This record gives sequence, structure tokens and C-alpha cells, in this order.
Amino acid sequence: MPARPAFSVVVPCYNAGPYLARAVRSTLSQPGAGELEVIIADDVSTDGSLAEAKALAAADPRIRVVRNAVNMGPGGTRNAAIAAATGEWIALLDADDAFAEGRLARLAKIARESGAQIVADLPILYDLGANVTAPTQLPTSGGWRLLAPTDLLNPDPVSGLDLGLLKPIFHHSLADSGLWKYADIRHGEDFTLYLDLLVAGQRFALLHEAHYIFSARVGEVSGRFSPGSVTDVDYRAIAGSSRALAARYAGTAAGAEIATLLGERADRALAANRAYGWTVLRKREWKRLRRWLAADPANGPELARIALAKLGGHRGRV
Repeated sequence: MPARPAFSVVVPCYNAGPYLARAVRSTLSQPGAGELEVIIADDVSTDGSLAEAKALAAADPRIRVVRNAVNMGPGGTRNAAIAAATGEWIALLDADDAFAEGRLARLAKIARESGAQIVADLPILYDLGANVTAPTQLPTSGGWRLLAPTDLLNPDPVSGLDLGLLKPIFHHSLADSGLWKYADIRHGEDFTLYLDLLVAGQRFALLHEAHYIFSARVGEVSGRFSPGSVTDVDYRAIAGSSRALAARYAGTAAGAEIATLLGERADRALAANRAYGWTVLRKREWKRLRRWLAADPANGPELARIALAKLGGHRGRV
């Protein structure tokens, strides 16, 4: 292997043992991507994830394993993996997701065409519980465009996707310079980093094709929460971080519009929180429901209000 492989694929892992091999194998079989390495970063898993990671590494010298001393969440775990990566390009992959064939070569081509140091594509929605690609997919338009900070703050106009969910590749120089480093937050860490990079003037290209196989939180076929989603999204925390970002950007020269849009993003997060509580109740996910109710004292009264409205015949979001 050359001193610097073309790609390092960083895979943060927390209790995703049953899906780790699928994720890793989808990277090792990438045609046209050149030499690559895979860095699995275990975030103090309590299942068999670490043993699975070590078995994969023992079978292929391109795989290395690092482990956090304490649980750090996805951002801190990605930071640990990136610190160990040596590739010219670094690709992000969650342990319950996978790459479609040819993804890395396709994104590398867009990087050359666009001159961007960050390149992402759209997700292929996957029902991990049913182990099938979802029958309904996001619309795509083809081609690529460079993102502005305000693009990140609105849903994608074609697919409707929250672009904070993107899993891009990025040039190693961003890590070397310290620009690519996740904040010490556990929810919305991707979005916060992407926004800061765009405001700093980094070129971020979005390819409007789908090549990243994303395990949807609720499967369209199974109708159940993904078995790979072992941590609960905290929409109130996302709303809080959005408002904190709004306060930070409000005083900057170009920050007024960004601050306004961040406030709108916080409102959308709170609406998503209400929808999540109702979905968990409706699907009788009692453990998730107890965790959601315990997360914030306002969740219980909000759920009661939604339930009463639904019983009264209200349709749509409340």
C-alpha cells in the first residue's frame, strides 16, 4: 500500500456489530477508487462490535481499529478515526449504512470537476429491518452544484432532504489544518461543522445522484424503527444548538440571514420532536417512548395535546 492511499473510510461504531461487516465490505469492493483503508472507531460498544471489528481487521490489512477510552458520541468518535486516517480523501460512513458500488470513484470525479474539497451525494433510502431498499426514493435531478451556507439551512429544493444528513468525502488537508473537527455535541454535529466550513469559504459540491445507502429511521416496508438506530435523536438538542449558532452568527457581517434561517431550523426541529413522540406512541415503541418522555419535562404535555387532537380527528402535524 502506498504511503497515502487514495481514500480513508472512517466508520464510527456504537453497538452496530450485526451491520459492521456489511458497511466495511461495501467499501473494500469499491471499483476505481484506488488504494484505500478503513478506520473503524469503536465508541465503547457493549455488544460484539469490537470483536467484530477486530475480526474484520485480522482478515484484511486495509482495516484498522481504534477504540475510545470513554463513550464520546458520533462526533468525537469520527474525530478519533480521522486522526488515524492517512488517505488523500476521507469518506464518512456510519456503521449501519453502506456505499453503493462505484460511489467513491463517482465522488472523486466530481471533486476533480468542481475543484471542491468536500463532495456529497444523496442517500438511497434503505429499510434495515426488512433488509430491502425502500420502494419510495428521494427525487434526484443529476448534475452537481456548489453549496452556499443558506443552501444548508433550507431543505434541498428537489429532494426535500435536510442537507445536515449528508455524509461527504473531504480532502485530508481540511483535517490537517484543523478545519474539519466535530464540535463536542452529540446531536446535529454534522450540520454545525458543514455550516462553519461553508461560512469559512470552503467549496462543498453536492452531486444530485444517490449512492450512499442510508438506513432510514423508520423503514417504509417494515414500518418499524431501524434496528441499527441504537441511540435516539434529540430534536430539542438540535433546536438548542441551532439557536446557539444563530446567536453566534447574528453579530457577524453576513450573519443576519443565516441567524434567521437557523431560527427557522430550530422551529422545524421542535415540530419534528412532536412528530417523533407521536410516531413512537403510535408504533408502541414503549422503551423509546419512556426515554423520550424522560428527556424533557415538556414532552409529556405536548404528547398529551397531540393525542387529544388526533382523537378529535385532526390530520397532519399538530
